[in-house]
Order: sequence, then structure tokens, then C-alpha cells
Amino acid sequence: MAVRDGLEALRDRFRAAFRKDPVGAFREWFRLQEDLAHEADSETSAQLARDLWDLLPSLTFPAAQDRGRFLHNLAVFLGNPGAAADLGRARVCFEQALESFPPPDETGWRARILHNFASALSNLGQTSADFEESVALFERALEWRTPDRAIARGVTRHNMGIVLRRLAELDPTRSPEHLEASAEAFREAIEIRENHSLVEGHALSLFHLGLTLQAAGLAEEARQALAAAASEFDALGKNESAAVARERIVSIG
Repeated sequence: MAVRDGLEALRDRFRAAFRKDPVGAFREWFRLQEDLAHEADSETSAQLARDLWDLLPSLTFPAAQDRGRFLHNLAVFLGNPGAAADLGRARVCFEQALESFPPPDETGWRARILHNFASALSNLGQTSADFEESVALFERALEWRTPDRAIARGVTRHNMGIVLRRLAELDPTRSPEHLEASAEAFREAIEIRENHSLVEGHALSLFHLGLTLQAAGLAEEARQALAAAASEFDALGKNESAAVARERIVSIG
């Protein structure tokens, strides 16, 4: 669907499509949203998101879990930075999605929803309370993302490390505690990614470990982690990332 189509025509087309086949319509809607972001058409993006939000109560699905997956996917979109970002609406969608996958849930969907809910708070949150809630949701996701599900666990632990470092900035009275927990999270992610030969993720976790160690005042350890990350980025052909890591080393002094 061309972005140049008129806004009213787009709205009418999607309203009909969502009522007929919400899942299929969402795929097309999401692709269009990507095009709108590329063209910086924030007005159309936001209007289509408002329309979908208004339609939600009227949409029907074959089963509760189908609705839960749909709400999760919409929540992820709303929980990422962009013209239609809205943490309040994302929260409602995540919470309703969780109701469709009550514990115990062995499909992994509940853990995925919890992880992405935490990520939305990390993306759009502004307060220490937002980041504390994010960490708590990541912890709940880890109840399913155990060491037996190591790759998914590594993703959650990496993201937790970032949130804990940001929390240290907003909660200076507990900064050492948060930074220690951040470093621990990254070290586990690094170990998992090394064991599973996830080389790009390994380099990224090393880089973020370096940032956490720098924030904690552990200059030599930070230099070592950043230097290792830079070397791995070079091997991957990610020269810009390697340069950023080396700039951070220089900034340590």
C-alpha cells in the first residue's frame, strides 16, 4: 500500500480490514507504519494508531490467545519510540495480553510479553519507578527464561543490564547496588553468548559491560571490556561500533 494514498482512504481501508481479519490487517498496517517512519510522516502514523486503538474493543479473534498475541504485537509497536509511541496504551495492551497467557504457560508467550513490557518501560520510561518496574518485569520473565532456555535468557539479562545502569543514574543513593547488578547481568549475558557463538551479541554485551564498569569507576576493567568489544566489532566488520568503543576508552583517560 503506497504511503501517498490519502489519509481518509487509508483509514477507511484499515477499518474494514481490521474488522474482517485483524491479524492479516496488522501485518499490512505494520509494514505501512515502517514506510511512514522512513518518510517521517508522523501525522499519518499517529492517526492510524489512534484509529486502531479506537477499534480494539470491537475486534474479534478465534481464541483468547490469538487476541493476546495481537495485543502484544500492538503493545510492542506502541512501546517503541516513534510518532505513535504511547506508554499508557502500551501498558494496557501488555496487561490484557498477559491475561490471555496465565501461568503456568509453557509456550513462552507469557515470558515474551513480560520481557517486551519491560523493554517498553525502558524505551519510554522517565522515572526511577518506571525503571524499577522494568527490572521487576524482566525478573518475572526470567522465571521461564531459565538457563535451560539460555539464548532467550541472555537477551533478557543484557536488557536488564542496560536498565539497571540507567536506574543508577536516576537513583544515586543506590547507584553502587544498581551498577553491581548491571555488571552481573552483562557478565551472564556475555557467558551465554560466548557459549552459543552469538558473536555480535557477545561484542555488544562486552561494550555495555564496559559502560557499566566505567560508570562504577572501575577504569581498568572498563578499558579491558571496551577493548575486547572493539576487537570483536572489528572482526565483524562493524567499524563504526569499534570506533565508538575506542572513543569510550579514550574518554576514561
